[in-house]
Amino acid sequence: MSTSDLSAFELYALHWDERDQAITASFEGPLDEAARRTWEAPPEHDWIRFHLRFAAVDDVEVRGWSYQLPTRVEQVPVGERVTVTVTGEGTDVRFTSAPATWMGSRTSKAGAL
Repeated sequence: MSTSDLSAFELYALHWDERDQAITASFEGPLDEAARRTWEAPPEHDWIRFHLRFAAVDDVEVRGWSYQLPTRVEQVPVGERVTVTVTGEGTDVRFTSAPATWMGSRTSKAGAL
């Protein structure tokens, strides 16, 4: 899965760490058969949660944060960095950073603890 294609997943958390100038975005969503193979999930798993970390964050703008779904996350490469926008009803967050790095993932059955 490319970190630029996040349209199939819902953003459920956005964490700013001003000490490290980083933002961690957490996503979740359903797994179909093809995605199950991509994520190497067991056949009985139908849900995934994963985290992306954006380091060396600059130019943060927060014009609104309502956390109403759906929220769209877009990354646009600009040289060696990316411009990230998080938008939705009442939500408008923008920043530039190093490209996202994978922080981990977990698959499960939907509704499982």
